[in-house]
Amino acid sequence: MNDSMSKKKKTSPGSWEDTALEKQPIDKWHDSAFHAALEKLQAEHGHPDTVMRMGEAFGRGLFAQQIKNKTSGRSLKEWIEEIQKDVCRPLGTEFTFTKISPDLATTFMHRNPLAHTTNERTAASLFHFGVMRGLFLSAFPKGELLIDVMSNEDQPELLFKKHASVKDKLGRERTIRALTFLKKEDGA
Repeated sequence: MNDSMSKKKKTSPGSWEDTALEKQPIDKWHDSAFHAALEKLQAEHGHPDTVMRMGEAFGRGLFAQQIKNKTSGRSLKEWIEEIQKDVCRPLGTEFTFTKISPDLATTFMHRNPLAHTTNERTAASLFHFGVMRGLFLSAFPKGELLIDVMSNEDQPELLFKKHASVKDKLGRERTIRALTFLKKEDGA
């Protein structure tokens, strides 16, 4: 590679994946990833799985850079405490956990600022769910993150299952349909 090509490569803007979290605040990194997901969603003609997959990739990246060394061998409760401190608080996301046992945590999402700052509420919900799923599966690969009750799109009941069944693993597709369908009914 000649000098002009290496200079061009260093100065050209990259994607959210190219920027280390230490060099950028977590909320800015999150926004960049979400906008990249929206661009890809539009390029792929509106397939919601695209947004969730990019959210999951972002969640795995967050886990690798923010949480991995702090949660090795930790319980579900300890993992949740780290996530709330190191990820949710900086992003402005709030959860209320109604039940935490060694293998299961139940929560209601109380605030997802991303969904309130964009016109793409469905994409924001899918992306955020993907981020949380990526974080959770990075820590507990045998688990699954599921939506249990979907009566209110702003506060869905989420289940963090540390050990998931085969049926639970199919819950990801059900989540995409539930979030997409509910938002379309509301006209969002």
